[in-house]
Amino acid sequence: MDNEHSIPKSADDLTRRQVTKAAAWSIPVVAIAVAAPMAAASVVPPSYAIESSFGVGWYPTAQGQTATGALQYDASSSSAAVQYLRVTGTSAGDSVAGVYIEVLISVGWPAPTFTALPGSNPSWSTLANTGATRVVSGVTYRVYKSTYTGAVVATGSTTNIPINFYFRSSSPYYAGQTVITQRYATVNSTPVVLIRNPATINNTNVILTDAPHP
Repeated sequence: MDNEHSIPKSADDLTRRQVTKAAAWSIPVVAIAVAAPMAAASVVPPSYAIESSFGVGWYPTAQGQTATGALQYDASSSSAAVQYLRVTGTSAGDSVAGVYIEVLISVGWPAPTFTALPGSNPSWSTLANTGATRVVSGVTYRVYKSTYTGAVVATGSTTNIPINFYFRSSSPYYAGQTVITQRYATVNSTPVVLIRNPATINNTNVILTDAPHP
């Protein structure tokens, strides 16, 4: 998800003439060449990026069946889960704000209502239906959103956003449905976005969902 921007070149050519009137006595006129001011140096803006690993899965209440289970969107910072949300390219003291995620769930999956599990990070608002829909590559998605309400100040070139959120919706399994996650942040008023390609919601055929459990 990258955009390329080009900066149009412009030039203002100004010709200035200064006419000096000589006095009654003659004073030699000396031509002085004045160097044109050097063009302003180009300023390269900081290159920020979002790096992230977490997502959604459907977990059956009994292994191998699809009638009952949970659609769960979760992110754990435990070493076993190897999940994270971070902004790179930052410098110490940078303000990282406006952090939120949008989760697009294809409409073939009846609109889920998510609940934050006990132990979920309260700085993340519960993933909720915004009421909006979006069409991506001909597929219609419902748009869900969760916002991080905590303050983040960068301490170096990589700034980690606390995660540990767990949002669950009980449901049977609906085959052939897809999900897209979009991550957003602002660093010193510069917007940063990470948008992943659509991913299939799979029946993972495990007995238990990720911790914490209700």
